[in-house]
Amino acid sequence: MEIFKIMKEKKQEQIAFYTDKSVKLRAILAIHSTELGPALGGIRILKYQSADEALTDLIRISQAMTYKNAAAGLNLGGGQVVIIEQDGMEKGEALFRAVGRFIESFKGRFISGGDMGVTEEYMEYIAMETHYVTNLPEYCGGSGNQSRMCAEGVFTGLVAAAQYRWGTDDIAGKRILIHGYGKVGSRLAASLKNKNAEVLIADIDPLKIGAARAAGFEIIDLEKMFSVKVDIFSPCAIGSIITPGTAEKINCKIVAGAANNQLQGNQEDQILKKRDILYVPDFIINSGAVIDAAEEYWGSVSPEYQGYKKVRVERKVGQIKERLLEILTAADKKDITPNQAAHDYAEERIQVIKNLKGMHISKGRI
Repeated sequence: MEIFKIMKEKKQEQIAFYTDKSVKLRAILAIHSTELGPALGGIRILKYQSADEALTDLIRISQAMTYKNAAAGLNLGGGQVVIIEQDGMEKGEALFRAVGRFIESFKGRFISGGDMGVTEEYMEYIAMETHYVTNLPEYCGGSGNQSRMCAEGVFTGLVAAAQYRWGTDDIAGKRILIHGYGKVGSRLAASLKNKNAEVLIADIDPLKIGAARAAGFEIIDLEKMFSVKVDIFSPCAIGSIITPGTAEKINCKIVAGAANNQLQGNQEDQILKKRDILYVPDFIINSGAVIDAAEEYWGSVSPEYQGYKKVRVERKVGQIKERLLEILTAADKKDITPNQAAHDYAEERIQVIKNLKGMHISKGRI
């Protein structure tokens, strides 16, 4: 079957399909790797044009989650769930409890969190059917909206990139264009504004544009997004926004944002490097949410964690700066792209921990 060929090429451990006609559910789960531990990833619901498109998106994200979790120092692998939105599908308790039953069937190989189109309320419904869940509201014992930690990590990484590029972390007066004024983009914009940066916003949603304008931000038309001259371009919406074409015309010095899989393929980072544009690897800078999710999950299942500790999350999110600077330095030293250096960084940790696990040390008498 073609699916096995795809799994071999993309190095996927497991791909599972699930349907429930009663709620019009069509879902796919991919586990890319569990070498470091159970796979942690999001659940997203989108109106894909085809199952092939959904599968392609799923595989890319699951692989990115492996590298993101590994590079963030988490003992977790990578996976993802996508739900193919259909006409007549009702997003409510029945649908997401069905998703919860799907996740429960993996008995802990996959731990779920929220992603595009999946709110904290929906995660509550999922939690009615499985314990392998994060991104729950505080009143349910969760950490609350993880977008705040994602935005904090992106802000930290963006400032670190500015320091690496210009020799100072003072971003006052820097023109920074954010694509996507959602939960992360709006928080990032506010943090940048507090540092006296000149923030510009581009978004497809009129309501979000209205909110950004009301907050005092300059609005940029989407068709001018790649031509307008800025210091930093920050993708905080959809993935695959940096194509060979946009990489050739983007008018900035740094690309640093929250969106997953910002590069469409394998050549865009090379184009950016040749144009002397510093690309900040997305799975390094946007890891605040998975750090928060991991702390929430282990805090709920591991007694030694003694519950979720926000101070522990903030300390780990703060480490994004040092990690990113190490990766950028390695990229320059080896004359490779930051994206390649980030993948090497994650792969090295996977190999080190995998080899360590190979030696069993007894905990005492049985």
